[in-house]
Amino acid sequence: MKSWLLLCLLTPCWLSATSVVVNTSVPLDALTQPQLRGIFTMRQTQWPDGSPITVVILPASNELHQRFSREQLRLFPYQLNNIWDKLSFSGIGNRPVVAEDFDAMLRILSNTPGSIGYIEQQSPDAGLKELRIDY
Repeated sequence: MKSWLLLCLLTPCWLSATSVVVNTSVPLDALTQPQLRGIFTMRQTQWPDGSPITVVILPASNELHQRFSREQLRLFPYQLNNIWDKLSFSGIGNRPVVAEDFDAMLRILSNTPGSIGYIEQQSPDAGLKELRIDY
């Protein structure tokens, strides 16, 4: 927990938060922070109803991706990449879908049932709903 506090002190976490959004087909309104982390580290691959989860991210160099990783997942982006690389190279799992930019992310999320991603904290577009994250 101390490293998270230090990270927030060194990073302007309070300036602009990220929101977790899902396709409207997802049957949940909230996730716990450990569930969210499990989804983005590809340990949880199905929603409670058994439908597959499609994780959508922005490129690792994108500032929003970096903020989401730190604020919501409490992981550094390189840690996520290491996890995804191990899963991919070992053949156990797949990497997330990488949207080339924010507009592409919104399109993919809106058109892919069971998808999850993140946006700047704002009202989600049609076809998306914001999930509450319980800590």
